[in-house]
Amino acid sequence: MIGDITVKVCGITRAADAALALDQGADFIGINCWAGSQRFVAPELRKNLLREIPEAKRIAVTVNPILSDVIQLLEEGFAAVQIHFDPQTKACDIAAIAKNVGPEKLWLAPKVADGEAWPPEMLKLANTFLHDAHAKDAFGGTGKVSDWKRFQALQKSNPDKKWVLAGGLSPKNIIEAVKAGASILDLNSGVEILPGLKSAEKLSEVRTLLLNIKQS
Repeated sequence: MIGDITVKVCGITRAADAALALDQGADFIGINCWAGSQRFVAPELRKNLLREIPEAKRIAVTVNPILSDVIQLLEEGFAAVQIHFDPQTKACDIAAIAKNVGPEKLWLAPKVADGEAWPPEMLKLANTFLHDAHAKDAFGGTGKVSDWKRFQALQKSNPDKKWVLAGGLSPKNIIEAVKAGASILDLNSGVEILPGLKSAEKLSEVRTLLLNIKQS
């Protein structure tokens, strides 16, 4: 934790950036395992990268995986699989995945337009939910800020779940995110120099800001 805040740094592509994020206090490291992402890390490269990350901190990030994909990622050594999916398309059988691997191994990130209600049936399928910004033609990593009001409502009405706030978080708005009630933050594009290349300066600035919240 950094201060009182749990932090996940996502979109890690290099061992040096994994070490940097961990040194700054990251609780989780996200590695994109979806080939459609500009931060994708191929299977043959993930093995060496995972060696640099404690097993409990490894999160595999995917889009519309099938059950065998999720099982394979857990067998690779990931602690949990973060699944981005559109509930309306039915392209991903989340219920079947949850039944087979268990809700504790999943971070669900349904793609829902701003202002719309999350599908209530999702809430029983995982212990952790990632609230990300909606983009018509993308699954995360856009740099767009998410619907914080909906995040607050979901967290308030479902306090038994872990709620991760994602979407355009950076040193510029991290304090506001915490004041809005977020206790688990997902950082990606807002702490980058280029996609997949993290900024030591921005991560250090985030750490300083979060530590100062605790002290104030």
